[in-house]
Amino acid sequence: MFKIPLTKTAVNHGFNVGVKVYEDKLSFPDKWHMGGANELQADVYGFIAETAVDEFFGQPLPALTKQKNDLFDLKLGGMNIDVKKVGYSRFSTRTKITLNKKQTLRKMKFIDAFLFCTFNGAFETTEIKVNKKKGGWEPLKVFVPVPVDSHLWLIGWIKSDEVEKKSKIYVWKDRNGKPRDESFWLKEEDLRDVKELIE
Repeated sequence: MFKIPLTKTAVNHGFNVGVKVYEDKLSFPDKWHMGGANELQADVYGFIAETAVDEFFGQPLPALTKQKNDLFDLKLGGMNIDVKKVGYSRFSTRTKITLNKKQTLRKMKFIDAFLFCTFNGAFETTEIKVNKKKGGWEPLKVFVPVPVDSHLWLIGWIKSDEVEKKSKIYVWKDRNGKPRDESFWLKEEDLRDVKELIE
């Protein structure tokens, strides 16, 4: 396993950016979002992971304001790389590596490779009051990896033009079994070694 440290700087910075991005989405009624703790959790996890990777590779950390290069997270080996934090399959110790099909196809011309990662270690629960702009304040609880006691596992990476060739389609369904979205589904063995990306 290729592990990188989770510093206090990375966790705090990524947390603050994730909360800001979530609040920004709430202030734009025309932008589709589900809202709630699950979406906030995804934003917080995603930006902590991105910040840890940027810090490790000596790249600029994600900014609190929209940037020109927001279509990718870092440049490495001459490639534009998108960092994706993934979780684990339900009732399993295997990672569940998925990429939203519509978003991926839209970003494909700007992204050369995707780098997948996940957290291992200790977590703590944090309650924050999110500013809903017109709707006041909303208290939400999220999990945050504990700096130093946790690490980020860089699972592997894949070139963007290999995603469709190596993946299967995963259909996300609602509680009634009705299809609601599709993702490219990859397995760990489909990915390239992170050491290859570094070299």
